[in-house]
Order: sequence, then C-alpha cells, then structure tokens
Amino acid sequence: QYSWGYDSNNMALLGRVFSEQASTGGVVQGTDMGWGSWVGRDNIINELSAIRSSQSDRRRHVITSTIFDELSEHHATVRVYLSLFSYGDGEKPHLITTGNYVMKASIHDGVWLMDLLDEVLESPF
Repeated sequence: QYSWGYDSNNMALLGRVFSEQASTGGVVQGTDMGWGSWVGRDNIINELSAIRSSQSDRRRHVITSTIFDELSEHHATVRVYLSLFSYGDGEKPHLITTGNYVMKASIHDGVWLMDLLDEVLESPF
C-alpha cells in the first residue's frame, strides 16, 4: 500500500500503512542528503505529500527481494530492495535510484501497520 499510495498520490491510502506513532526517515548513501526523521502518522503524510506534490514526473516504487528478519504473531522486521522509476513529460520510464527499506511493523487493532520505515538510497532522486 505504501508504493500504491505514494505513486498514485492517494494520501488516504498511504496513511493507512503507518501506525499513529510511526517514524520514518532516510538518507542518500555517501552524501549529506536526507529527510526526516518524521514522527507521527499525520506528520509523515504531510511531509510525503509535500514531496510528492513537488514532483512533476510520475514515480513507480518497485519493491523486491523481501527478507523477514523477525516474524512473530504480532511483530515483523522486513528488509526490501527498492527500484525507483520515473516517467512523464514525454519520457520513457527510467530508473532514477535504487536502495533499501527496513520496515518494522506490528498489529494495531487487528491490522498490520508500519511503526518504522528507514530508507537508504544509493543516489539522489
């Protein structure tokens, strides 16, 4: 839902993936570029919405190579690879960066929600 929500600019959908007290942030490896750490679902969605609104192209977050470092009945820690594509303004889709996410999730009122999303990108996006 994270990718679908962000890529389709559906902030209501994006908001449904984070717990109320979630945190997120990221860095671009080998640079001093970064964002966050943002805490709280509403704050996260406001910040991500501002970034999304500043992008004139369309993005496609492709998540692959999932590894569960921890998985229990109520908690999970997951690592994934990210391939981030861009298209628009007459351009064909092209890769703009790669990286990885570390997500910690837990059950909240019977639903899995992200409590933490840390991002490391390999180049600026």
